[in-house]
Amino acid sequence: MEIVQTYTESYGQDFQRRRQVEARFEIPANDCVIAGSIDLLLRENESGEVVDAEVVDFKAIEGGADPEINPDLGWTELSLQVQLYAKAAQEVLGERARTGSVHLLKDDQRVSVPVDDEAIQAAVDNIEWAVRGILAGDFPRRPHPDKCRGCDFARLCSQQAQEFNFTAEPPPEIHVPSARVLARVFSEFRR
Repeated sequence: MEIVQTYTESYGQDFQRRRQVEARFEIPANDCVIAGSIDLLLRENESGEVVDAEVVDFKAIEGGADPEINPDLGWTELSLQVQLYAKAAQEVLGERARTGSVHLLKDDQRVSVPVDDEAIQAAVDNIEWAVRGILAGDFPRRPHPDKCRGCDFARLCSQQAQEFNFTAEPPPEIHVPSARVLARVFSEFRR
């Protein structure tokens, strides 16, 4: 209950001449369908016309003192999700999201995520790249210092990194708050 009260105190303007749309979506991509459920805040004028659309992904997590650089938040995944929601807003609901953000409910912070055309295309390209690898049966080991400790297969696995076979080129960088980074499969594994 405290989270809801804090949210309404800090972001009460979300309720003024705004309506929230939550919609399931499916959008086609090469060899796959991207599906999910989007939270979209729409600001309307007095005539009921939509004048602004914002994708907000609500997460019940804490961001800490500087959430944009908090390594525990996984900004590649959070940003990718918001960018795919922005694409869905345009394709399914016909609303172009001008802004995107992740709202961290536990400490009431809202962090902007790039949702321009280039950021959205990079997100889609990352999904299509991953699907090509899955269809090619390319599942190399990518050990991670934190995740390997809790893995059920740790005793059976050599925990040695393998390279991808199907392509020499990684997908484009994902646009995260204040930076662009490769997907974590390329940046956070042991060699």
